[in-house]
Amino acid sequence: MKKSFILTLLTIITLGLFQPATVLAEEDQKLPSGIERNQIGQKIQNYVKEHEKTTAGMATAVFDKDGTIYQGNFGYMNKEKGVKADDGSVFEWGSVTKLTVWLSVMQLWEQGKINLEEDIRTYLPEGFLKNLRYDKPITMLDLMNHQAGFDEVTMYLQDDKSIEEILKEQQPIQSFEPGTVTAYSNYGAGLAALIVERISGQTFADYAHEHIFQPLGMNKTAILPDLSDNSYVQKKRQETKGYDTKGNLLSKDHFITSIYPIGAATGTLKDLEKFAQALLARKTLFERPETWNTLYTASSTYPDTDIIRNAHGFWANEYGTTVLGHGGNTAGSTSRIMLDLEHGIGYVVMTNQGTEQNYNFQMPELVFGPRKTASKETQEQFSPGYYRTLRNFNQGPLAIFKMIPASADYLQEPSDDQRLPNNFWTIYQSQGKTRIAVAVADYEKVSEFDFYKDFIVLGSGGLGIIYALGLLLISLILGAYRLIFHKKQDQPDHVWKVWNILTAVGVLAFPINLFLMFVAQASGDFSEIAQWRYMVFAGLGLLLAGCAVYPLFSKARKGLGKGRLFLTVLTSLSALAIVANILYWSLYQWWAI
Repeated sequence: MKKSFILTLLTIITLGLFQPATVLAEEDQKLPSGIERNQIGQKIQNYVKEHEKTTAGMATAVFDKDGTIYQGNFGYMNKEKGVKADDGSVFEWGSVTKLTVWLSVMQLWEQGKINLEEDIRTYLPEGFLKNLRYDKPITMLDLMNHQAGFDEVTMYLQDDKSIEEILKEQQPIQSFEPGTVTAYSNYGAGLAALIVERISGQTFADYAHEHIFQPLGMNKTAILPDLSDNSYVQKKRQETKGYDTKGNLLSKDHFITSIYPIGAATGTLKDLEKFAQALLARKTLFERPETWNTLYTASSTYPDTDIIRNAHGFWANEYGTTVLGHGGNTAGSTSRIMLDLEHGIGYVVMTNQGTEQNYNFQMPELVFGPRKTASKETQEQFSPGYYRTLRNFNQGPLAIFKMIPASADYLQEPSDDQRLPNNFWTIYQSQGKTRIAVAVADYEKVSEFDFYKDFIVLGSGGLGIIYALGLLLISLILGAYRLIFHKKQDQPDHVWKVWNILTAVGVLAFPINLFLMFVAQASGDFSEIAQWRYMVFAGLGLLLAGCAVYPLFSKARKGLGKGRLFLTVLTSLSALAIVANILYWSLYQWWAI
């Protein structure tokens, strides 16, 4: 009896001890999505099969802190020449490069060389930042959180100048008080890289290689604009092509910027995985475990919530679990790092397609579970209206780029904007304005008047342009007709005629200069957006203002008939419409470029 009781007791204890371990072991075999680890490869392959018609080249890896769970290469680096993606293929990191900036900052913080809450002007040359509008200082945390208040800026410039020189010349306007608005900022990341250079005494490329790439064994990664810091990567990149989201060849696919820390890193998937795995395993890059804890602590949350939005430069994304990381886009590449710190699972993907969505945003669901969107309560707070992204040229001479489609949209419901159904977002109130916080940027609801006044001002200029064009064409046609058929006409005052034509030519010069700017922006070539173009606008403004008021002081108008007097009024109004646009859009402020 005693023996039987003891055996039963031992059985119960044994089951109690080992059953949880068995359950735990089974759980360890599953990814956060619930898919078995040994099945993820087949799931990914099936997914690629579904999207192969629009796929160019892609490489991806799923891993934990101990090693690779699955790694695969798909498609072509050069479809036209049949060059397949393989372990030696190189892809552009895009903005994933910014993680090297934030890690460098944290390394210097660990060494006591930088204070994350100190005014960044402490670390910059005296009087460096010249477009600040608020007394509240900008801190390194503000730069990490993309909350310095900066407008968008033309950072994609190719120049032989240093990072410091370009950042000093290409300064954005500060439209918001630091810490109040999230608006993804390439300029802010560039400033942080400059601070790393000034504190370390090294170029950022040298610092990144010595303190990040080399310690992690990343020997097939480059970061300089021309990739000359790694001959293998430089040569390999020239052998590959970039494609759009449908798999069509791009005419211009290489991303080159002199502010290279914001997005110029290029390398193999294996190197990116080494980088990401070190981040997941919390190894090598820092001397103290406490630094890793600080790095992954929320430095920014969604307004009025405790939901993490950013962790010292690492963006948070809500899937079936919270994922930290960063994505990157260039003309012909899209890349992403995603880290599930809770379950110890990581995901990296690299494609040679610009703004690619399937593999960078949808396929991660196989690893981390379905993406989350706003809660039901938040969605009920949504009200229809016009919403404008605050990651924009909000003020100054580049504000006219707000007229580009998708800068502001009318949303009847959240599903009208592709960003809202597919991402987590919240609604909050600030200074009497309704704002939506989405991933890397805030959106603000604008009144119908605020929305339409831009179009009214621009429309008045458009009418003036149409009139001026018609005036010149009719003048040319009538002149040709009289010349061919030897028709004579009572000639008006010669001065009036010259004034009329000069004004029309000045009006037409405005859209030509503006068109060239928009073409440059659309192509990503911001070299055409230069100070001299805004000097042209300033000159045109003075010329047309003078032309508009000239008839008021000219005696010539007294001899004009009703018809020519009417034309005089229309010509003056067309000139005033262009002057109004130059003033309204601040296009005369060449010094702000």
